[in-house]
Amino acid sequence: MTNRLSTPPARPTGRAIWRGVRHRCPACGRGRLFTGYLKPVATCASCGEDLSAIRAEDGPSWLTILLLGPVVVPAALFLAFSGAPQIVLIPMSAFVLMAGVLLLLPRVKGGFIGAIWAMGIQSSGP
Repeated sequence: MTNRLSTPPARPTGRAIWRGVRHRCPACGRGRLFTGYLKPVATCASCGEDLSAIRAEDGPSWLTILLLGPVVVPAALFLAFSGAPQIVLIPMSAFVLMAGVLLLLPRVKGGFIGAIWAMGIQSSGP
């Protein structure tokens, strides 16, 4: 008797996340994951994997702030209590926070897309 349930192919989660962090297709690791800064491709140009149903939503922004908070807040508190003038402190803190977000957000979103792909979660909404 044959098993009628088809087993999906193995999708290593760690490898898929690492490929996403590097802005590569979670399936093959060769195709680009984004068409712009944060816009994911619909299908991989290299392997043809359909990535259009994967939606990371608010998870990447949440994790980016969660990762940057323990770095930026202590640094800002240290500078605030060191006697640095506010005219220096506020722009410097804003610059560090914005640079951190701009550098980290696409990598975190790629990792989220890789994890979602590896778990086989597809969006059913519009």
